[in-house]
Amino acid sequence: MNCRLVRSHPTAQRYANPKWTGDIKVPALFSDGYPILLISEASLADLNQKLQAQGRNPIPMNRFRPNLVISGVEAFEEDYAEVLLIDSSRLGGQNIRLKPVKPCPRCPVPAVDQSTAEVGPNPVDILQHYRSNPLLDGAVTFGMNTIIVQGLGQTMSLGDELELQLAF
Repeated sequence: MNCRLVRSHPTAQRYANPKWTGDIKVPALFSDGYPILLISEASLADLNQKLQAQGRNPIPMNRFRPNLVISGVEAFEEDYAEVLLIDSSRLGGQNIRLKPVKPCPRCPVPAVDQSTAEVGPNPVDILQHYRSNPLLDGAVTFGMNTIIVQGLGQTMSLGDELELQLAF
């Protein structure tokens, strides 16, 4: 297997859009635009139920490329989160505080099976019936772009307890 290690130039700067991050300067050198994409298992289950009702196969979470997947919440509850608190004290670290800041507009990438490179039906056609977001001029969204407010450099692990605080 060929692989390539990449790095950024020490003086390179690229930041997430301050329209969504406010006063927090959020580096985004290698990410699409924000450091974390948050999706709940319940949101994917909701989508897969709708796909199957249309006679289509369910799709796995990795098609959406999230780097933080949570359980124990209702479908799309991540859309209304003000903050996520993650207890990383069991590893000797401080708590991590994350803030979902922008719904993630979806592109055709979830239609591509990463293991085969085959392009299948795009789930956006189903999502567009119930996930068009007026904040983004009607763009179809799935997941929340999220920033680190506290705990930069701390480690999150599978099974860490988290508290999701809703914005209302």
